[in-house]
Amino acid sequence: MSTIPENSSNFITVNELIKDMADDFNLRLIAGRKGLSNKIIAVNPHRPGLAMAGYTKYFRNNTVQILGRTEVSYIESISQKKRSKFMKNMFAFEMPCIIISRHIDPPRLLKILCNKYNVPLFTSDGQTTLLIHGLTVYLNNHLAPGITLHGTLVDIYGVGVLLTGLSGIGKSEAALDLIDRSHRLVADDAVKIFKRGDHLLMGTGIAPDSSLQHHMEVRGVGILDIAKMYGIRGVRVHKRVEIEINLIKWSSEFDVDRTGIKEKTTEILGVEIPFVQVALVPGKNISVIIEVIALNYVLKLSGYDTAKIFNASLINLMKQKAKKLARLDEDEE
Repeated sequence: MSTIPENSSNFITVNELIKDMADDFNLRLIAGRKGLSNKIIAVNPHRPGLAMAGYTKYFRNNTVQILGRTEVSYIESISQKKRSKFMKNMFAFEMPCIIISRHIDPPRLLKILCNKYNVPLFTSDGQTTLLIHGLTVYLNNHLAPGITLHGTLVDIYGVGVLLTGLSGIGKSEAALDLIDRSHRLVADDAVKIFKRGDHLLMGTGIAPDSSLQHHMEVRGVGILDIAKMYGIRGVRVHKRVEIEINLIKWSSEFDVDRTGIKEKTTEILGVEIPFVQVALVPGKNISVIIEVIALNYVLKLSGYDTAKIFNASLINLMKQKAKKLARLDEDEE
């Protein structure tokens, strides 16, 4: 499996965020216009309730700050002296922006400080929880750890299968056959994979526009537009990456796994997923084998591991036969 060098940034600006999210949550700029170039670095939006109460030791200031009804009502409930002290302590940290949910009018002091420290202040019609969820999804898509790999990602029976192997080994051809068998292409040749949370990998294409994502190069044929040829049922924009199937050329030195009892894994962005190597020989129906690997994975998720159950049944059968042989040894006839 090889990677493609990329110059992905680990931040987005407030201006980029607002351009993409303004319509979804009816965001309106109230103050701090000079700070629209501020950088958002962390993924999860933060509710700075403790920071506004004067405790700033663990204040996550490098992400979007969300104020709801609770925070605003607290600001308005404390004395002017405490309000000024606590708010100035919070603004001692560099913040990218502040968004107030539920179209709540921001306190006057907050607007003054946002203008003074160039922190954009927005109001939104959205509910606080929905606003946080929408921003988290957006920031995950733009700031989550990512890597671009040479390979082809296909949705097979709901399982995200990443096909890898040397250039020209037949990844695209295998994927094309799978699409013809009613499975769905996510990306071909270059797959961008993002890490979501601790254990989830999401894969998509690297094209800047989804209309360009589902093109495939088949050697000897040329560039194919899979979305146009097979329609919406043959493609999808992104999919979880759950298995890697590595296609290799057959060699007598290749160590063939005959039972599948010992599972191999590979690691992508610190997340382990099942890893299966399939050796290619003339006449082998690789598409059927890939389908079977995906189906077997689904079976394992349901709690049924064929190889282990077969092995246990075989051992039990051998024990029963051993008992019968022991009784024959006791035969005195």
